[in-house]
Order: sequence, then structure tokens, then C-alpha cells
Amino acid sequence: MKEYNLKFEMGNLQSTALLAALVQYITASGRAGTMRPPAALVRSLTLILIVVGSAVSAQSLDSLRALLRETNPELIALGYDYRAALQASPQLRQLPDLEIGGGVSILPVETRLGPQRARVMVTQMLPWPGTLAAMAELADARARPVLEQAAAMQLDLLYRLESTYYGIVAAERKIIALDTSLQLYDGLRTIALSRVENARASSVDVYRVQLRTNMTQRQIEQLRAEQALLWSDIEELVNQELPRIVVFPTDSPDRIIPPEPRFDDHPLVRIFAQQEFISRRTIALSYMEARPDLAVGVDYIATGRRTDMDLEGNGRDAILPRIMLRIPLSGGKYRAQREQENLRIQAIGARRASTLTRLTTEVEKVAITRQDAADRLRYLNQQRETLSAALTIARVEYANSRRSFDELLQLQNEYVDLLLESFEAQRTLFTQAALIDRYLPRR
Repeated sequence: MKEYNLKFEMGNLQSTALLAALVQYITASGRAGTMRPPAALVRSLTLILIVVGSAVSAQSLDSLRALLRETNPELIALGYDYRAALQASPQLRQLPDLEIGGGVSILPVETRLGPQRARVMVTQMLPWPGTLAAMAELADARARPVLEQAAAMQLDLLYRLESTYYGIVAAERKIIALDTSLQLYDGLRTIALSRVENARASSVDVYRVQLRTNMTQRQIEQLRAEQALLWSDIEELVNQELPRIVVFPTDSPDRIIPPEPRFDDHPLVRIFAQQEFISRRTIALSYMEARPDLAVGVDYIATGRRTDMDLEGNGRDAILPRIMLRIPLSGGKYRAQREQENLRIQAIGARRASTLTRLTTEVEKVAITRQDAADRLRYLNQQRETLSAALTIARVEYANSRRSFDELLQLQNEYVDLLLESFEAQRTLFTQAALIDRYLPRR
């Protein structure tokens, strides 16, 4: 007697292949009354390995990541927000609008050259040199945090996409395993019917297999519904309908976590540097605004002719150049503004420290959860290997009427349950890898 075991590895379906092998193994054994594996078993295993090897070569998750970056409405909106914020700088670099005024004298003022009948005034304000440039730089600085917000949102959306997709993959693997187990239960049912016909077993065995088959079919329906919900979430993220075809990811969940992670390059941390820069530029601008502003202008005065005498330059119009200064008499409001920004800088530093602590804690939680999932997966693999050996012995004993059908069915049910738990542990590993990419970006 030879023992045929297939080792479970992450990213493949070798455990499902084992179930398929068991289907043919038990069916053939029930017909022939022997435990020798048929040639069809070897051909089936070869076909499964070829199909699995070709399926895992696709990169559909990478395509979804790229699609999300291009089509997600929230990211697109932030892109427009950033472009809109950049338009403030050119506006602030321009001089204030030219002021033009005029008036007509109802009772003209009499001068030596005649009555002043009308006046036209033109005035241009000239801020202190460097003020316009400082205002434009501040506007550009206020636009930069939008980029960091977009980068942080992209990391969050990518995590949602990846964790959702890994849920779909786990559900698909469970469905494949359960569908294969249905064939296994059908083979067991055939054996039970044969033994009932030969008066070597009770018809209760057939009903027990049918109950387990119905339960498995219901599990598959639930997993299909779960997949549909998860696909809806992904379609919402990429803002379009997708062909709901599951492609198993080929990337590894292994991620290196440094002993002392640094988050200086994380957008949630970079944004504080941008906010501090805004406050410092605001302080610099307040010094500019506290200085005098200059205004230049010219008045044109239309003068009428005198009729009581004829003078040289009689009725000549007047042109009056003007220079004005706007001098801030009280610097209290500018000092208060600078103090306000200094306090904001202190608050920004406190929030940055809080964010760093939170990110460090989250990474520690990920490391603990990942290690627990890896240990659980290792334990489940060991249990399945042991249970696989017990199943081989139980099938031989059942074929020779030395083992009850209940025990064989129970062992098979336990094997399927362990396989489903293994898929869930594998999903946890991939989800934690996505969390690491969220907190320690590698893309």
C-alpha cells in the first residue's frame, strides 16, 4: 500500500487536488474492492497541476491597482482640488486693481485760471516689495497638503481593494474545495449504496452522506453570495463594472518589518511638514503686511475759461500727481497673528507625534497578527497531514468492514474543515501584508 499526500502551499490548489484524488481513489476502490490507485488518478493530478500552474501566472490584482489609481472618483476629485488650489498663486502675484474715479462740480471752485468743473483720478496701490511673492508662495504651500491627502487616501483605497480581493480569492478557493468534496461525498454515497445492496451497511449511511452534501451545497451558495458582495465593493472602488473572474495572486505575503520602522515618508506624516511650512510662510507674510504700502496716482482737473478777463493760460486744465502711504498704526493684530501660527506649529508637532505613535502601534499589531496566522497555518497543515494519513488507513479498514462509516465520514468532514480554515489563515496573511504596505508604503 502506497500513501499519496500533496503538501499545501500558499498560492496554489494542491490541497484541492488531493480532494480530487480522493474522489477517484474512493470511487475506484469501491468498484474494484481494492485500495490500489487507478491510472486515471495520476492523469487527473497531472492535469490539475498544469491548470494551476497556468492560472497563477496572471497579474489581475496589479491591473486593479492601476485601474483604481486612474478611475477612483475620490482620487480624481482630489486631483481637481489640487489643480484648483494652484490657480490661487497666479492671482496673488498680480498688482491690486487700478482705481479710477471722477466727479463733476455742481458749484465749480473758482481758480485764477477758471472754474474747476470736473476731476478724473487714477490710483495704483503698490504693496511692499516682496509681499506679492510671499502671498503667492503661501498659496502654493496651501495647495501641497492636498497631494499628501491624495497619497494617504490612495493607500487606504489600495488596502480596501487588496483586502477585498483576497476575500474573493479565499472564497473561490473554498468553493473549489467544497465542490471537489461534493464529488467525494458522491463517491462515498456510491460505496454506501453498494454496501447496502449487499446487506453490509445500513441505509442511514446514505442519508448521512446526503445531509453532508446538502450542507456543502448551501456553503457554496453562501460563498457565492459573499463573493458577489465583495465584487460590488471593488466595482465601487474602480467606478466601473468588471468581469467577475477570479485570478489567484502570485505575489508573496512576506513583508520585511524593520526593527524600528520609520514613517517619515508616509503621507500622513509628510502632511504635518507641509502644514508647518504653511504656518511659517504665514508668519513671514505677516511681517510684510506690517510694513507700509505705497500708492501712486494722478488727478486730471478740467478747468473752464474765465469770462471776466483774459489771462495767459486761461482755462488751462491741471494735472496733479499723487503719492500716498498706508502706514499700519497698530502692530497688535500682526503680533497676534504670528503668535497664533506659533501655537499652531506646536499643535502640529503634537499631532505628528501622535500619528507616529499610532502608526508604530498599528505595525506592531500587524506583526503579532501575521505571526499568529502563520503559526495557525503551520498547525493546520500539520493537522491535515496527520488526518490524511488517518483517512488512508480508515478507507482501507472500511473497505474491509473493520471501520464504521460514521468514523470515515467524520474524518473526511474534519479534513475539509481544516482545509477551509487553512484558506482563511492564508487570507489573513495576505490581508496583513496589505496592511504593511499601507503603513510602510513600498509602491
